[in-house]
Amino acid sequence: MSESVFAYRYGFIGAGAMAEAIVSGMIQSGLCSASDIVMSNRSTEKLEHMKTMYGVATVLNNSLVMQQAEYIILAVKPQQFSAVCESLQSMPGSKQVIVSIMAGLSIATIKEKLGDCIVFRAMPNTPAKIGWGMTGLSCDAEANEAHRQIVQGMFDCVGKTVLVDESYMDALGAVSGCGPAYMYQIIEALADGAVLAGLPRAMAYELAAQTMAGSAMMVLETGMHPGVLKDQVTSPGGTTIRGIQAMESHGVRNAMIEAVQQAYIRSKELGET
Repeated sequence: MSESVFAYRYGFIGAGAMAEAIVSGMIQSGLCSASDIVMSNRSTEKLEHMKTMYGVATVLNNSLVMQQAEYIILAVKPQQFSAVCESLQSMPGSKQVIVSIMAGLSIATIKEKLGDCIVFRAMPNTPAKIGWGMTGLSCDAEANEAHRQIVQGMFDCVGKTVLVDESYMDALGAVSGCGPAYMYQIIEALADGAVLAGLPRAMAYELAAQTMAGSAMMVLETGMHPGVLKDQVTSPGGTTIRGIQAMESHGVRNAMIEAVQQAYIRSKELGET
C-alpha cells in the first residue's frame, strides 16, 4: 500500500467531543486543512455538525475511512471497539498508522484485533480544543521516527505532548485525561461558595476559573512545589489557613486522590473486557 492511494491524511472513526477537540485544534493551528480529514460516526447529526462547523468530509461507513486515510484515529469508547472492528470490511494496511484515544485498551490488544498496522496509543484531554491540551503518547516497536513526528504533531498543535512508556498510560489518563472534569467541579464549587458569600454568579465563575488558571501557570512557570506556593498564600491566623482547615476537615485532598485512583482502576478494567 503506497502513500499515493490515500485520499486523506487523517481519518477519524468517531466524532464525539474528543474527536471534535482534536479536529478543531488541528485546523485552527494550521497543521492541516479540512480537506485532509474524513470522519465516520454512527450519528448522522454529529457528522452533519462536523461537516458544517469545520468543512471536513464525512461518511457513515467506517471501512471507507480505513480505506481512504493514512492515519486512522480511533475516537470511540473502548466498549465500542469490538463493534467497530466488526464493521470493517477491510483491515488496515501495513503502512497505515492507527492512533487510539480509547482508554484502557493496550497497543497489543489493538494490533491483535486489527492486524498488520502501526499503533500509537494517545490520551489527550478536551482543552485541546482551545490549544491547552495535555496528551500522553506511546507507540509500538514498529513505529519509526517519521511516524512519531507526524502523530506527535497532531497533539502538539493542540497543547503539550509527553512521550511515555505504555505502562504509564492508565495512570496518566486518570490524571490528565479525566482531570478537566475534576477541575470543572472545583471551579463550580468555588463559584458556589462565592455566590453564597454574595457575589454575582457570572463574576464568581470568572474569579474561580481565572484563579485556577493562574495557579496552574504558577506551578508550571516557577517549577516550585505546590506546597511551597500554597504556603506563600497562607499567613498565620489568616483567612486562607481557615479555608484550608475546612478543606482538610471535609477530605478534599483525599477525595482528589481517590478520584484519580478510581479512574485508574476503571481504565484497567476497560482494558480487560
